[in-house]
Amino acid sequence: FGMVVSGLVHPGKVLSNAGAKKGDVLVLTKPLGTGIIATAAKRGIADEASVKSAIRIMLMLNKTAAELMNNRKVNACTDITGFGLTGHLHELTTASGLDAEIWFDQLPFIEGVQSLAAAGAIPGGTIANTDFAASFTDFGSLSQSEIYLVCDAQTSGGLLVSLPPDEADLLLNDMTTRGITAAIIGKLEPGEGKIRFV
Repeated sequence: FGMVVSGLVHPGKVLSNAGAKKGDVLVLTKPLGTGIIATAAKRGIADEASVKSAIRIMLMLNKTAAELMNNRKVNACTDITGFGLTGHLHELTTASGLDAEIWFDQLPFIEGVQSLAAAGAIPGGTIANTDFAASFTDFGSLSQSEIYLVCDAQTSGGLLVSLPPDEADLLLNDMTTRGITAAIIGKLEPGEGKIRFV
């Protein structure tokens, strides 16, 4: 899809990626893996279920997630698109003057994408994201394929929302009742834009 969307927003209701606060947790509203699955599909190695899941996720608007988010005390938000989770999270942490700790086992992935990453179906954009992220990311004990997963260039990815823990629990409940598969994936702490995977 290629499109441009324009509209109006009240100046007092703009939510940027620069307002995250120490102690906030991070909620991700869509699973990761669209870039790797698209590449695997082009190479003829993706199974039909994974491709259908990726298409369904890409077609899902962030409209409902954004509406639910606006009912909570959100401090910052960004979307996850071409720069992947690490790239867009880095923009948020740098703009907010914080570091992020991300819990890899809490990250949601599209079914089948982990095996496709291990099989080497890695887009060029994801490799570029991984190279870029190396300067500000501690990948810990992640394997190379897991690193590609967290750097995967997304098409129509979800929202990454920074908010206090109690508000995040409420937001998660709101989203679950509306059929959105969201997850709390990490927390923010004092720092200067670094990311650490544990």
